[in-house]
Amino acid sequence: MFTIYYSDVLGQAENCLYPHKAEITDKASLVKAVSRDYVCAEYMNNYRSGDNFLGSDCLAVDCDNDHSENPAKWVTPNDVAAAFPGVTFAVHYSRFNLREKNGKLARPKFHVLFPIDYVADAELYSSMKKLVNSIFPYFDTQALDAARFFFGTKNAKVEIHGGKMNLTDFLDASEPFDENMSDGKYGERVISKGSRNAAMSHFAGRIIKKFGDTDEAYQGFLEEAAKCDPPLPAGELQTIWRSARKYYEKIKKQPGYVSPEEYNGDAKWEEPLPFESEKMPDFPIDALPSVLRDYAAEVGKSTQTPVDMAAVACLTACSACMRNLYKVEGKSDWMEPTNLYSVIIAEPSERKSSVIRFITKPIDDFIDEFNKAHSVDIEMSRARRQRLENKKNSLISQRKNKGEEKCSEDFDDALRSIVDQIVNFKDIKPMRVYVDDVTPEKLTEALAENDSAISIISSEGGIFDVLSGTYSNKVNIDVFLKAYSGENISVDRIMRQSISVRNACLTILLSAQPIVISELMSNKKFRHRGLTARFLYTTPRSLVGSRSLNCEPVSAATASKYKSLIYNILQEQRHGEAEIIHLTNNAKQTLSDFYDWVEKRLAGEFSMYSDWLGKLVGNTLRIAGVLARCSVFKKDIGDAIFECDNDVVIDDEIMNSAIKIGRYFLVHAVSAYGSMGIRSDFKTLLMVLEKLKEKRPTSVTRRDIMRFCHWVSSADEAQNILNSLEDYGYVRMTAVDISDKLRCGRPKNAVYSVNPKIFE
Repeated sequence: MFTIYYSDVLGQAENCLYPHKAEITDKASLVKAVSRDYVCAEYMNNYRSGDNFLGSDCLAVDCDNDHSENPAKWVTPNDVAAAFPGVTFAVHYSRFNLREKNGKLARPKFHVLFPIDYVADAELYSSMKKLVNSIFPYFDTQALDAARFFFGTKNAKVEIHGGKMNLTDFLDASEPFDENMSDGKYGERVISKGSRNAAMSHFAGRIIKKFGDTDEAYQGFLEEAAKCDPPLPAGELQTIWRSARKYYEKIKKQPGYVSPEEYNGDAKWEEPLPFESEKMPDFPIDALPSVLRDYAAEVGKSTQTPVDMAAVACLTACSACMRNLYKVEGKSDWMEPTNLYSVIIAEPSERKSSVIRFITKPIDDFIDEFNKAHSVDIEMSRARRQRLENKKNSLISQRKNKGEEKCSEDFDDALRSIVDQIVNFKDIKPMRVYVDDVTPEKLTEALAENDSAISIISSEGGIFDVLSGTYSNKVNIDVFLKAYSGENISVDRIMRQSISVRNACLTILLSAQPIVISELMSNKKFRHRGLTARFLYTTPRSLVGSRSLNCEPVSAATASKYKSLIYNILQEQRHGEAEIIHLTNNAKQTLSDFYDWVEKRLAGEFSMYSDWLGKLVGNTLRIAGVLARCSVFKKDIGDAIFECDNDVVIDDEIMNSAIKIGRYFLVHAVSAYGSMGIRSDFKTLLMVLEKLKEKRPTSVTRRDIMRFCHWVSSADEAQNILNSLEDYGYVRMTAVDISDKLRCGRPKNAVYSVNPKIFE
């Protein structure tokens, strides 16, 4: 939230050294810092004085309630919160809080610490304090300089009042708050007693900043003051206006200040900000083995979708088919499984489902053929197990009827023999490669029933709803965490058989809308426990609006090669431990160089994504394992006597291809972490912007937006669009008077000039 500096002493007014820096993020860190005398600014050589002021991100004021001896007029932190609605601040109760002092009644005494944008100007810092004091006149006027210190307290009592903005945001807000205001008889806003000082101070700071220290601005201030009921005394209004003028004089000297003439006049238009960040890179399709490369490219053409969708789906589908057959050796004591978690992020109508159907069809065909060909064996296996269970139950029943003492050793041997056969019986089960809609509990069962390996492949992101607790308040995500890493899973259940899965292997391929990913990213539990970091994200560019009905279908030859590869992988069976995929010496060096590249960024430009980046090298090694397996065609599948004629090895070329894909996922992960959830709004703004380019108006109103863009259904929606266009520099409000522009709520009939640069 903010930074303060504390000393080595307590209760010593003569001290001027404050050498200890404290980052305040919660009550515990605040209590520790204010247990010694402290200041809320940084000073040269840690020596407190006005001349040594370096800067501050915390504006601190003092409230001693000396303004009245009437307890009914004393203020509390709740009154501060009412005067600064929506503002975050901390409270430290003073050493004389609720204690008699100098013969006066005990009363609330406390310090208020407001987070602010960093200020490096001592005069501006002091001016901000004075402006705050004009909003809430109960703060100590003797504690408004830039070199104020505060006494610490033993067993400090503190509070944190959370809000959506800091004090700087509040003072610079484009719209005033409207708590404690009401509609008058004819709809005019009325500023009620209790909020008049705060409202007028806030209004004065905004109007003088936007229109300058002019008669026009002062007249607007007086017009706003007329809304106070009862009216504020003229002396208080003059004090508020003088504080605003002093604050404005300091603001004018700050870098980035925009003069009223530039804000309101015909100043030169600047380039508007783009609605979308830098274009996401396309999937490096050349990094895939030829079979996957050709199939992904043709599926993209057939479905009229970006190749990213099919490429990522192909890669992950092959990973699903590999199950737990392989592990990749990064070094002698580091093994990575080959399962991947990936998600395709795209809006509705982007044909995500069509792409996934193309990718999974050979898998479905193989499963159907396998289960049909082995249907008799599957039923016989069930019958044999049932026969053994019946024999066991029959023997147990005989033993019970005869009595323990009449049962011979031969009987025990017979029972032991049957139990041994049951324990070692290998069931022949229907083949199952993936599931779609599943709960964590059912997923664990599926892993146990499928030799510890299963996949989730879905054209929707509904699994995230399940995980976030939409359908149950008790959701366990452990299976998703452990099955990614190949850990063992044990589930003990009351009244039901316990489940044990050794070296669980889960692969996930999902497609989801940006809003679903936004909710995933905002779930602190998912990120804290590392679930979001396990996924590979892709945000393909949209082709909606440029698609054609007449497109090339996937050729039979390309589809046949892809199907053959999928069948070749699925026909493999595991004999003992997983097969190890080794790296050549050159590949090991390439991996080492990539590791160093990632490590530097973990502590640098991508440190905020360290949870995801920390798994990038491991994920890249997994991708390399999938690429290596898809680069060979095993001819002796299922034959335990002969070795395959093609070893699965990661050479330097495959390692470099995997790194290309890993870097692609890095850029898309940054996008997923940073901007998901707002792309839908950008899409609407882009549609409106295209309509403005078509109509080429010099100015627009809310009504124009609704008339040009039939999908905008209300004035509120049109106003939100204009607000966003103004924020990004595409329009600016012009034809509106001062009182209308700064009134509570939205301006009436505001006209916005259109930036001519959008037509260039």
